[in-house]
Amino acid sequence: MSAINLIKTAIASLKFHKLRTFLTMIGIIIGISSVVTILSVGDGLKAYVLEASQETNANKINITFKPDNLDANMSLLEPFTKSDMNGIKVIKGVKDVKPSQGFMGIMSFSSSQLQYFDKNQFAMLGSYDGKNEKVKYGRWFEEGDKDKYVIVLDNNVAKELFNPIESGIGKAVTMNGMNFEVIGILPQVDIMSFGGNTSYVPKKAIDNMNSNEVITSLDISLNAGVDKKEVYKDIEKYLMANHPNIGGEYEMQDPEEVTKAFEKLIGGLTKFIAFITGISLLVGGIGVMNIMYVSVSERKREIGIRRAIGAKPKSILLQFLFEAVLVTLIGGLIGILLGYLISKAAGAFLPFKPILTMSTFVGATLVSIIEGVVFGIIPAYNACKLDPIKAIYR
Repeated sequence: MSAINLIKTAIASLKFHKLRTFLTMIGIIIGISSVVTILSVGDGLKAYVLEASQETNANKINITFKPDNLDANMSLLEPFTKSDMNGIKVIKGVKDVKPSQGFMGIMSFSSSQLQYFDKNQFAMLGSYDGKNEKVKYGRWFEEGDKDKYVIVLDNNVAKELFNPIESGIGKAVTMNGMNFEVIGILPQVDIMSFGGNTSYVPKKAIDNMNSNEVITSLDISLNAGVDKKEVYKDIEKYLMANHPNIGGEYEMQDPEEVTKAFEKLIGGLTKFIAFITGISLLVGGIGVMNIMYVSVSERKREIGIRRAIGAKPKSILLQFLFEAVLVTLIGGLIGILLGYLISKAAGAFLPFKPILTMSTFVGATLVSIIEGVVFGIIPAYNACKLDPIKAIYR
């Protein structure tokens, strides 16, 4: 039997039992759509993390200090100074240096008090450096804010102080006895971005804060194309020379490396969840096998007559196998479409857009075909092995 005749025969058989065919497909549709939805969301999340990392962390490193005594007071150790920053700026490959600064004390609004950051209860503050950041509520700094006591709050800080969070705009928060007007609130920071949990005030305001100021880490921008590890070695050498008896070690964090590790974690977790969800395909496959056994049983006389007039066992096998594959393939394609629509709808509630990649589409299609072969081969084999005489006079 030619391929065209196989297709016509299979389609005719499926159309004759429309409801039964559709019910058989449901398991395949549910399984494939679930897997496609999960993979699309996972791929979308990876793309979102990568894009966020490229925007905020390209050519950057973060240098922190780890004391030998983990209970040590960072404000007494002073692992980083303004003199260090000036010295690091002239190291080859370094483009800019920004401090992450904290202040011993409590940031408060009305009866709300926020004790923040590590055992020393720092409220993290960064200085406005002219770069525009995206804000979720309110606005970012303007030129006229340089001499004012205004603050753009980190999203997590604002959640602790205000409910609802947007009600904080225009209110005053107190830090170390100084009042700051809230002019903006940052969006929730991507978990792979450095500098999260940091509120921003003008540089002059930081300079006027009292003596509990301490630089907790350095955010360093590098020139494009430099070797990050080599630049860090020069920075570490410089810092250790300036602080020979500090009692601890400096550590480099590369945002891009952390992002890659996180992407790998997302990919692995997505595939694992998709695999667990894909177990429903096993149920769908068993349904296909069951209905193919029923089809063979119902059509024994047809099989016997075809064998009697010269049809080869291979032709019978291919006929029933093709019917099984057609059921799973159509179910798979419907499942892919449904999964795409579900992930599209889910994107309205997520901070990123799910992505249906070509690899997901091709993979889901191949899985559908393979499932038809695996669960259709035994019924098809039984059909081709039927005795023609017994099949006719069943």
